[in-house]
Amino acid sequence: MAIHIALIVDATGRYAYVWGEASSWDDFIDQLEELGAEVIEEQTSDWEGYTKEEIDEDCISIGKLLIDTDFVPYE
Repeated sequence: MAIHIALIVDATGRYAYVWGEASSWDDFIDQLEELGAEVIEEQTSDWEGYTKEEIDEDCISIGKLLIDTDFVPYE
């Protein structure tokens, strides 16, 4: 599993950087779309060399997206 980071937008037009672990970028997109997010672009290469802890300071984990934010999914 690799860490992937995406710029997403929710149904209200709010943007967020979300990270998660998946076997491929396509699998990560599928996970985000299942939650109702629209994926704008991949940001993974911008975070190369950062630790998981450093990424978690500035990006929302996919596991916390629905719990710790005001994210509004597309229906």
